[in-house]
Amino acid sequence: MKKSLKDLAPIVIPHGPPVESTAEYYKSLMETSRMVKKYPKWDVARPTPQVLMEQARRDLMEADEKLALKRNEEEANRNTMDAKWQDLREKEMLLKDSFISFNKFIRENQEKRDRAERKMAADNEVLERKTRETEAMRQRVAEMEEVKQLMEKQVHDYTIYEDYLMSVVHNYPEFKQPLDVLNRYEALAAAKSTLAERQERDLEMLETARQEIAALTEEKKLFIMGLNNTLADLRWRYDNVRNRVIKWELALNRLKETAAKKQVELCHVRSAIWSLYVKICKQKGLALDVRSDDFEQQLVVIMRALLELRRIYRLALRRSKERYAESTEASEK
Repeated sequence: MKKSLKDLAPIVIPHGPPVESTAEYYKSLMETSRMVKKYPKWDVARPTPQVLMEQARRDLMEADEKLALKRNEEEANRNTMDAKWQDLREKEMLLKDSFISFNKFIRENQEKRDRAERKMAADNEVLERKTRETEAMRQRVAEMEEVKQLMEKQVHDYTIYEDYLMSVVHNYPEFKQPLDVLNRYEALAAAKSTLAERQERDLEMLETARQEIAALTEEKKLFIMGLNNTLADLRWRYDNVRNRVIKWELALNRLKETAAKKQVELCHVRSAIWSLYVKICKQKGLALDVRSDDFEQQLVVIMRALLELRRIYRLALRRSKERYAESTEASEK
């Protein structure tokens, strides 16, 4: 079979004295000894360059399809990430609104509590004033009782002394007769009855006021207990909201850290793609006609270069095996 020189790899002849090429010679012998000796199968058709080209084209099409799938997957991931970010922003706004309404409710509750405390203080002052008035009235009643007892004792002691009363009438011109003394006694008794009735009315008013104050105190106690229950419920709701806020803040921080790591990895990958693209263009003598942000086209160029290198490697390997087989056959002959 006649072989064309253009299908063979160029032969590199070292320049310089042979002594300097001794290391390379022994290195090539060692690599040849380690090479897997696989003799060609003569009953299997060998692939032609057109078949190899078709295989390379097929590999390129498969790589393009995988790249398109990766691009679609990246677009879907980007849309999902944008939707999650939008959802987090909406939840953040809702949380801010709930905090504002909760603060407003707390202020209103505090104002109501202050008003209730002021009213309770006023009621306590009224109760203390009524208590002082009642105590003063009791002292006055006690004094009147003492006066009554004293007067009764005096009347009892001096009723048998008619002569003395007469002498009193004679000595005091305002009394014309002893009956005037009795009239004076009746007047004092009437005053006593009036005072007793007034005392009874005052005591009834005091009892009514005491009952009203007790009812008002019980009502205020129940109202305060209701406010305490409401305050405990609000504290429980506040703790739940605070725990939820802490939970979502931690989730947001983890999401930000993950996004930052992914962004750093993406930047490293893009930088590596650009460096590899520039190196390939320089080695092949191509112009840098792809923008630095067009990573898809850079990957296409890199993939094509890798496919070409793989095809060249396989072709060189096959040629070296054929040459080795021919040299073996020639030595056997």
